[in-house]
Amino acid sequence: MLHGEAKEIMHRASANEKRSARFQLAPPQSAIQQSAHCSGRGATMHLQQSNLASMVSVENISNTYELVDFRMIAPVFRSGSIPLSIISQACEEIQKMLGYAALRFTQGGIDRKRVPKEVYEGLDLRLAGILPGSSRLLIAAAAHRGLFDDGIAKHSIQRIFSVLESEGHGEDFLEAVMDLGPSSARKLRDFLRIIRSHSAELELTWSYVGQQVHHWKGNHVVICKVTQALENDQLKNQSTLLVRGVIEMLSKRERIHLRSDTGELLRILFSKKLFGPVTELHLDQSVSLRCQVTETENTITKESSTYYELIDVVG
Repeated sequence: MLHGEAKEIMHRASANEKRSARFQLAPPQSAIQQSAHCSGRGATMHLQQSNLASMVSVENISNTYELVDFRMIAPVFRSGSIPLSIISQACEEIQKMLGYAALRFTQGGIDRKRVPKEVYEGLDLRLAGILPGSSRLLIAAAAHRGLFDDGIAKHSIQRIFSVLESEGHGEDFLEAVMDLGPSSARKLRDFLRIIRSHSAELELTWSYVGQQVHHWKGNHVVICKVTQALENDQLKNQSTLLVRGVIEMLSKRERIHLRSDTGELLRILFSKKLFGPVTELHLDQSVSLRCQVTETENTITKESSTYYELIDVVG
């Protein structure tokens, strides 16, 4: 677990080091044999994406891991050092955020209370390194990508990026939060609160097999907007409903587009556990679907949206 690794790092810190000293960290997992090392002179340099592939090589992370570089940018971090309490808090929130996102993707449902052990085992989260520039946490998650399956980690990371890219605005934000799930969204909120409390910026770089997949950077203003939107997002109503209609599209984003008997176009989210029944459906098919219907609202802007999630295919 990332939180446990951060605590172990604290115990390994030398008694002779000053509190603000730069340090070299070695995660305990056997898959990572050598932690990244930056010289004191290079500690203030901002390493660019071109260096990321070499970091992965040094870390001995195989091609089966997604790598997300969480870079926290603030004057207090410019020396390349960071309080250990911040590392511990950030790792805990990131771990739970990814865990709940993976649970939402694989099993569906709203507002799960805990992440089962097997979900964390599937993600195999690793603290791959803590580097200066300003202060960076390299988090690795097992990819498990295949010919017909992109893997749990990829979908979970994508949903986190979608919330951040919405910048807390409009229906895009509400839909992204619903895809991510309320539990994971709360952990994202708590992580962003850490960033906000230090008037910091946040830069995320997601890579796979040494290639950049996605990049996002939010300044302090954007961080405040997204955090506030997450703080004010609220579930208004939940119910179960049997909907009937004709399938107009089966989306790669785990959605069924259904034209209901009343003429309304419904976008219905489905989890990985329902991939089997959904693959038996086809375009222009008349179906009956049992769905969980959730209405969300931003308590400040009063923007609201209604979302459908598939429970089962009735016929």
